[in-house]
Amino acid sequence: MTFTQISANYRIINIMACFWLHQNDTSINISGIEEIGAVTFYKIEVNVGGVQWGVLHRYNDFYDLHNNLVVDHGVSKDLLPPKKVIRNKCPNFIEIRRQGLEAYLRSVLNYLKRTMPRIFVEFLDFHVCDIFFMLQNLAFQFYFEADAVLCSSKSYMF
Repeated sequence: MTFTQISANYRIINIMACFWLHQNDTSINISGIEEIGAVTFYKIEVNVGGVQWGVLHRYNDFYDLHNNLVVDHGVSKDLLPPKKVIRNKCPNFIEIRRQGLEAYLRSVLNYLKRTMPRIFVEFLDFHVCDIFFMLQNLAFQFYFEADAVLCSSKSYMF
């Protein structure tokens, strides 16, 4: 599995996942970190029924996600490992945080697996790699961009 970024967080995959058919065969792991510039990114591996993809996120992305999930979806405030300003580049601290973030994602997935809010879906790239969420995202785009699509002279093929 490589974490080469094509554009932003999107990756090319050969087959589509289907979370709704493989809820019990879904796992999330944070396999390691990647330093880009002076920023630590966590390598998240999502596996749904044997289809695997990767996403890179920094701690601040987790923090923003968590705040939204607490307010809008009833996720417990205490699940996310706390911020630390001093010595946050120490390898021991990064490893402990990696383990905490992995446990966080697993807990949130377990808690939200019946509803799968859009913000969580997009955080883990389900809307790019899972057939149901990809179609849901396409329908969402068509709904909000219908006028522009219908008024343009472009033709679309699927």
